[in-house]
Amino acid sequence: MTQALRAARAATSDEIVQRRVLNSVAGIIPEIPLEAKPPEIAQRVYKIAHDITGNSDPYREIKSQANQTALSLYPRLKEIVVGSDDPLLAACKLAIAGNSIDFGPQVLHTNLDAIVDSALSVPFVCDDYQQFRSEVASCTRLLYLGDNAGEIVFDKLLIEQLLEHNSQIELTFVVRETPIINDATMDDAVAVELDKLTRVVSNGSDAPATILSQCSSEMLEIFDSSDIIIAKGQGNYESLSDEEANIVFLLKCKCHVVADLLDVNVGDAVLRKR
Repeated sequence: MTQALRAARAATSDEIVQRRVLNSVAGIIPEIPLEAKPPEIAQRVYKIAHDITGNSDPYREIKSQANQTALSLYPRLKEIVVGSDDPLLAACKLAIAGNSIDFGPQVLHTNLDAIVDSALSVPFVCDDYQQFRSEVASCTRLLYLGDNAGEIVFDKLLIEQLLEHNSQIELTFVVRETPIINDATMDDAVAVELDKLTRVVSNGSDAPATILSQCSSEMLEIFDSSDIIIAKGQGNYESLSDEEANIVFLLKCKCHVVADLLDVNVGDAVLRKR
């Protein structure tokens, strides 16, 4: 119900309407299968909020601000990546750091250097980087499943290094079809000019993750034909961890359930191959 309240408050300030959202969500709880994954539940909750409030994109301004803030950090971050001993590794670590940074205006007034230093100095707990690096060098098709607005600027840094590491890669970046929470859509990809760097497609779904049964035929064709699939964020781990594919999960562990599955601690940075 916490998620339902968050969705309702994001969509409207009318407390009566918020109560209607909560009551409707409470009504579907008995219908949710025990095996349902968190992104599937979130999708249903936010659809109810959308249907009742009529607000299809309550996080629009938050996403726009996140993109603007992240873009203002981009030149400095790129300088750090390019100047590091291993730019691809640095870009991987910053991409994961971007998975947990608050991109509100206050981030500009925090110590960016401290955030970056922490991200670059802390090793991955689940560390398959060397194998990943080797596979990227010989990869033909790579699929990159994005996560949130703002964060996609950090993904842009990593994509630049992937293309630098192997200029022959056919790389596709995937966003959500329609708005859901603060997840990146095509509008966000265009806002940060990711579409000028690589091919960007939507996955055909509004789930806050990659639920293959809901994805478009175009997305599934790319998924099935890719040599490497980078899945960004915890939601993509929750939805894809059982899939038989060459998936590399990049995430900051944010809850005890996923921490137990990965045998890590909450807050750990993870780069793990499926």
